[in-house]
Amino acid sequence: MPTSSQQFKRTVAAPAPSFASAMPPANRVFSVDLQADEDVEWITTSTADGMTYVSGYTITKRQPPGETPA
Repeated sequence: MPTSSQQFKRTVAAPAPSFASAMPPANRVFSVDLQADEDVEWITTSTADGMTYVSGYTITKRQPPGETPA
C-alpha cells in the first residue's frame, strides 16, 4: 500500500522538443515527479541551428489561488 506522500505524487511530461531526432541530446528532460503542492518551471536550451529542448527544471511550491509570491 502506498504511503500518504506517494498518493499525491504526479508525473508531468516536459514539453516536446522543437525537432524530431532519433537520438535526443543526453541532457534532455522527459518528465519530472511532483508532489501535490509543487509546480515545475522548465529550462530550455537552444542549439546553434535554432532548435530547442528542455534541458532542466526547477521545482517550486504551488501558490494558493489568489496569492502572489512574496
